Amino acid sequence: MKIKLTEEQYNRLLVENEKDFLDGDVNFKHIGNKVTPFIVKLFNIIAKKSKMTWDAQVGMIKNDFSLTEAEAVLLTYNFNNFKALKGITDDFSEVLGEPLTYYGRFSFDTDVPVYGTVSGFIDGHAESYATSYEEFLEQLQNGDIEVIPDWNNQVDTYDSNTEWEVDHDYAHDRVSDNTMDFDEEELGDFKDRVTIG
Repeated sequence: MKIKLTEEQYNRLLVENEKDFLDGDVNFKHIGNKVTPFIVKLFNIIAKKSKMTWDAQVGMIKNDFSLTEAEAVLLTYNFNNFKALKGITDDFSEVLGEPLTYYGRFSFDTDVPVYGTVSGFIDGHAESYATSYEEFLEQLQNGDIEVIPDWNNQVDTYDSNTEWEVDHDYAHDRVSDNTMDFDEEELGDFKDRVTIG
């Protein structure tokens, strides 16, 4: 059985088939996975504004061309990649039709180790040597004292007094350990714990 398509339907199918990255896991609605005339114009405009930082390029693509953050990051990466590989300075027409390289944020679900510093209060006293009440008061006010806690008393503290911080060194080691066993044969299990975008 043959199906007839109008030219518009055929072109739309071509564009839909050219939007996927990473075996169809990522799809951008505004751009395909190849350099289009629109992307050539976009690259040429960025090239004219020389010495823009990475963040400025992403911001310009996102805001001036009404694209998503992820699309802007991908196009910024490819702009700089083509510029470096091809030595292009102002006209990106020669990369028309070339494939775009996927570049985006990957996120791996894991547990993050933290440590807490608990603050509270305990009975005790502050002491110092002085010649008068006035001198002792001045020492107390200036911190020229020794603070003596009474450890026989209970510490008054609450969960809200705990200041939690990420243990970055341990977190990096833990993520490395958690991913060490993954290999190409277990890529499916790995993908189940990864979010893209």
